[in-house]
Amino acid sequence: MQLHPIIRQSALLLAFGIGLQAPALNSACLEGQERSEGGQERREARPEQRENKQERREARPERQEVKQERREDRPDRRQDNRGQREQRDLRSQQEPRELREPRHVPPMSARPEPMPRPLPYGRSRENPQPRPNPRSMEHSAPGSTALTPDHRYAPPSRSRIQAQTWERSHGWQGGGAWAAHPTWQQHRAGSWESEHRSWEHRGGYGGYIIPQSRFRLHFGPDRWFRIRTRPMIYMGYPRFRYGSYWFRIVDPWPEFWSDSWYANDDVYIDYNDGYYLYNRRHPGVAIAVSVSL
Repeated sequence: MQLHPIIRQSALLLAFGIGLQAPALNSACLEGQERSEGGQERREARPEQRENKQERREARPERQEVKQERREDRPDRRQDNRGQREQRDLRSQQEPRELREPRHVPPMSARPEPMPRPLPYGRSRENPQPRPNPRSMEHSAPGSTALTPDHRYAPPSRSRIQAQTWERSHGWQGGGAWAAHPTWQQHRAGSWESEHRSWEHRGGYGGYIIPQSRFRLHFGPDRWFRIRTRPMIYMGYPRFRYGSYWFRIVDPWPEFWSDSWYANDDVYIDYNDGYYLYNRRHPGVAIAVSVSL
C-alpha cells in the first residue's frame, strides 16, 4: 500500500521529462530536413556549373586562333622595318661627303672677337665716368677737411723698441697738438677745424705699425665697426681697444658729432702717413690716433 504514491510520482516525472524533450527533438528534425533540402539544391545546380565550364573550354580555341594571327603578322612588320633601314642607307650614300662629316669648329683663339656693346649717350671708352659711391653721398660735416686715405697700405718698417721709445717721449704732442685733459667731455672740440692736427703737422707718426696681413683683415674703409663703450682716459687722452690693439685718440672729437657717437656711429681705422679714425656718418673728418699693444 505504501508503494502506490511512489509509483505515481515516478510516472509523473517520466511524463514531464518526455514533454521537455519533445520540442528539442522537433527542432533537430527540422534542421536535418533543411540541410537535406539545401544539399539537393546544390546537386541540382552542379550541372549548370559544368555547362559554364564546358562553354569556356570551347571558347579557348578562338583565343588561340587570334594569337596565332598576331604572330603571323609579325614577320610583315619586321620586313617593313628592314625596308625602311635599306632606304635610309641608300639616302646616306647619295648625300655629299660634306654633309655626312661633322662640321669643323675652330678653336677659341681663331674665333673673331665679339663686337663691343654700345655705350650710353655721353659716355666714352677712353674716359669713362666713375660711378657714384654711396658712401660719399652721406652728408659731410661743415668745415671738415677731406683727408683721403691711401688704400695701398705700405707703412715703413719700424721695430717695437723704436715704437715704445716714441710713445714714452709723447711724440704725438708735437706741432701744437691737442693737450691732455682728465675727462671725456673736455676732449670735445670747440672749433675742430682749427684745433685738430694731422700727423704731418706733428712731425710724422713714429708709433707701432700694424702688420699688413692683420690690417687687411680688420681695418680699412670696408672694415667698419662700433666702439660700443665710451673710451677711457689714459695718460690724459681717451683710448679704446679693437682688433688686439689699443688706439689713443690724440685729436679732439668734433663738436658737430653726437655725444654718443662711439655707440651709434660706424667708424673705421685707415692709414695715410699715420693712423686716423674715420666716421662713416661724417666723411672727410680724420682724427689722429696712435697704436700700441
